[in-house]
Amino acid sequence: MQIMKCLKFCLFCLSLIFFQVSLFAQDCECNITDVENNSVMPCTVIIGSVDTVFTTQELKNAIIQVNADGGNRTILIADGVYPLATSSWYPYITASDVVFRSLSGNRDAVVITGTGMASVDPNVENGFYFVGNNITIADLTIKDVGNHAIATEGDYLFVHNVKIQNTYKQMLKGTGAGDGADNGIVQCSLFEYPAGIGPQFYIGGLDIHEGKNWIVRDNIFKNIASPSGSLAEHAIHFWNSSANNTIERNWIINCDRGIGFGLGNSPNEGGLIRNNMIYNNGSNPFHDVGIGLESSPNTKVFNNTIFIEYPNAIEYRFAATSNVLIINNLTNKLIKSRDNGQASFSTNYTEVQSSWFENVTHGNLRLNAIYPQVVDAGTDLSNEVEVDLDQTLRPQSSAFDIGAHEFVDPLGSESLPADYGSIEIFPNPAKDYFTLTIDGKIKGHGNLKILNSSGTAVMKNESLDLSQAIQIYTTGFVPGVYFLHISNQKFNSYKKLLIIH
Repeated sequence: MQIMKCLKFCLFCLSLIFFQVSLFAQDCECNITDVENNSVMPCTVIIGSVDTVFTTQELKNAIIQVNADGGNRTILIADGVYPLATSSWYPYITASDVVFRSLSGNRDAVVITGTGMASVDPNVENGFYFVGNNITIADLTIKDVGNHAIATEGDYLFVHNVKIQNTYKQMLKGTGAGDGADNGIVQCSLFEYPAGIGPQFYIGGLDIHEGKNWIVRDNIFKNIASPSGSLAEHAIHFWNSSANNTIERNWIINCDRGIGFGLGNSPNEGGLIRNNMIYNNGSNPFHDVGIGLESSPNTKVFNNTIFIEYPNAIEYRFAATSNVLIINNLTNKLIKSRDNGQASFSTNYTEVQSSWFENVTHGNLRLNAIYPQVVDAGTDLSNEVEVDLDQTLRPQSSAFDIGAHEFVDPLGSESLPADYGSIEIFPNPAKDYFTLTIDGKIKGHGNLKILNSSGTAVMKNESLDLSQAIQIYTTGFVPGVYFLHISNQKFNSYKKLLIIH
């Protein structure tokens, strides 16, 4: 299905060349697991004539030429490291209808660098600055720059499968020049400070001024945190007269602030924040709110999961924040009004326990079992939240779940035949090993398969003696949730949940 969607879109993109329709997005599926594992399907968009570059100077020349020609060009970048941005020259793209992407499709194989993560003021050092419209940038890394990795004032920016690391200021900036950058899509990308903290407080993930009709989906944001002075900006922030933006299915880990609409009296209008997973362990000095609305009327906050140390998971602030809907959110902290903010609520649960999640220390806030406070306990939002964090259809059973994750019971309904006994796991949770105790009339040999939470088999044994206890060692297993499938000739697959610490 994923390949067919991409092939259909490729035909659509080719039609753009001939009919001069504005390029909006590549309709390839991805999810945050793909981003985490660097397995995102690469971009295949081509606009106009194609240049392939192999050196930094060739890339510079191609940028100069595309500006001179006014655009309608695809620049494919061969694998390698390109020290491109400096305080005296960086890619400043005035042309429209341009594609920048790696030739190989591997985001780690093409690396665009600056001179380092340090202040270059009063000069400027950006990875890319886009003035033109309909720009695609995909399947590459931008790192170690003195200002922004990407800055834009043009419309219809499309960012796909880009890794951004170590910027001295905000990673992706919508500058607010002119009437602001509108209709952007940022998807399937990784924004991070690998050291676990940023270089200063004036950093952020996406910092968008006057941005309208953006979609920010299926991205990971990690460690956007201030070391001193003040708290960092949000992982995702729309303000200064932004409006009608959709923020969905993002995973935000140990960032000072998660998602922000508006700031103080600088407004945002409307928009939808749904299916995001936000975790902060409080280890950095300025950890703050998960989702913050400030002067952001008519905004919808649906089905997010937040587990943080700051006292409030969601805040809605100031009298200008009104007609807000906050529904089906799963948190461990309060949802709170500040400074006369107004909102309506339905079926939020604010007392979730860390033990309910697959791997809280990793920031994985997917449910690990059926908890009646959450599963099938939500408001039906079929017209607003069709899928969950992993793009699983909602609902999976009789009603909507609360939170970003719609629980799918991996054990199903199958049980042992009536004339059999039971299969037990001890200890569970396990650490170094566990024992399967077979009780009843199970005889002969069977098969054992252990799957991780993504459904990948991590252990198989096709000739187990089911008439005796079986000890399995788990050293080397990543802590998390696993599923045991046990089968023989009489029953197809008996399933048990296993948690490894």
